[in-house]
Formats: sequence, C-alpha cells, structure tokens
Amino acid sequence: MNIFAKLQNIDRRILYLLVALVIIIPLVRKPARHPRTIFKEVQSAYDTIQAVPNDKLVILSSYFDAGTVAENGPQVEAMMRHLFRKGTKFATVTWDPVGAELVSKIGKQVSGQMHKQYGRDWVDLGYNPGPMYVIVSGMAKDFQKVIKQDKYGTKLADISATKDVKSAKQIGTVIEVTASGTVPVWIAYFNMPNNIPLVYCPTAVMAAEAYPYLDSGQLNGMLNGVIGSAQYETLLGMGNEATYSSAASWALSTAHIFIIVLLIIGNIGYFAANRARGGRRHG
Repeated sequence: MNIFAKLQNIDRRILYLLVALVIIIPLVRKPARHPRTIFKEVQSAYDTIQAVPNDKLVILSSYFDAGTVAENGPQVEAMMRHLFRKGTKFATVTWDPVGAELVSKIGKQVSGQMHKQYGRDWVDLGYNPGPMYVIVSGMAKDFQKVIKQDKYGTKLADISATKDVKSAKQIGTVIEVTASGTVPVWIAYFNMPNNIPLVYCPTAVMAAEAYPYLDSGQLNGMLNGVIGSAQYETLLGMGNEATYSSAASWALSTAHIFIIVLLIIGNIGYFAANRARGGRRHG
C-alpha cells in the first residue's frame, strides 16, 4: 500500500484518539491567552452592561442545568464579574432547580473572590417554577408582589439591594443565560413593553437563531457559548489569565483546525491515488 492509499485508510480509532488529545491537552494545561478578536455582539453586550446606571438593579435570569454548565456557567461568571467590578447590584432568578444550585454556587464563589457582600451587592432569588411568562410579566408591574423573598426566606423589602425595586422602572438590564428557547418570553413580556435592554447568553448551537433579534434591536448583545464568555473576559482585562473559558476556546479552536487538516490530508490522498491509477492505465 503506497502513501496515498494509507492517507485514505487511517484507522478511525487513531483519529478519535488524536481528536481527544487535541481537546484534552488545552483543558488540562489551561493556556492563559484569550481571543483577541471580539465579536460585535459581545462588544455590544459589554457596552450595554457598562451603561447601566448604578442605582438600577440588573436581573440575571438563567435556564440551564448540568448538561450545559460547561457553556452557560462561564457566561454567568463573566457577567457577575463585570457587575461586581462596576458596582451594579443584581438579582439572580433561575427557572431550573439544578441550575439554581449551580448559579448560587458561582455567585458565592465570585462574590467571595471579589469581596462582595450578599444582600448589599447581589441577591439570590433561587428557583422559580413559573410559568415563566406569568412571573416575568408580573415582575414588570409589581416586582415584590410576584417575588416576595430571596432564596433564604428574607423579604425583598428587608434586603438592601432590592428594597427599592417596585417594578420594571428600577430595572437597568436583563441578562438571560439559557440553554432553552426562553428569550422570546423576556422580549414579549418585559423588555420591549418597558424599553429595557436585554443581553442574551445562549449555548453556541442556539446562537444563529438570535441574529434576527440582534438586527432588529430586540437584543442588545450576545455571548455565544463559551467562546463568547472568553471574549468577554478579554474585555474585562483578563486576556492573560488562565481560566476555563480560555482553555475551552483553545480546545474548540484546535479541534476544528485539526479536523480541517485531516480533511485536507484525506483529499490529497484521494486525488493523488486517482491520478496514479490513471497514469498506470495510460502507461
């Protein structure tokens, strides 16, 4: 078997092993370098959060569980870091019981690292079973009537960050971190009727569906999967810090490049072998 035939018949088990190594090595080594290219929608998300007045509350809504925490978790963390750094108060509300615990854990971790205080700088509203459109619509009209207490049973009226929040008028922006088709609920029942910005953080596979909303101005920015969170960290000045987002973006990029290289090698082998067979027939 000549070299061209061998290129077309590489054992697929070897290919799977090489792809696994290409993905695993960046995740283990955690390169610090972040993407230097920033997508327009990621920059818009950053600018939207940066423009929120500090006397307004940001709602950090999430709808994901352990299945997509590798993508949605870094988005939550990046947003929390920006809000804490900027001094903007926020409240987390989650629509999945598992996601509620994941977001709560991230909030405790990031607030501890940045020396922020629960109740003064952020509030955990915990898991809300919905129906989501009813709760979201009610929050816009009478926030504390729909959500009376935080995760720990303390009345919102007794918490520094939320005591003055009565309706949508005190909300500066909504951030929706999701692995499901929930963003139309916020658009229809909260953000568009009250002219409040909305930042969208979906999994990468969902991002393509959001561009019509971005083009129409119904969304004010987007973090598309873990690549979006890595770019957001670059904007936060973390471009040379080793984080999970940077490692995951390296893993995704190298895996895609490796697959393209394999396609090129396979095609070179195919055309070269055909050319050699043609030469022998005419010889």
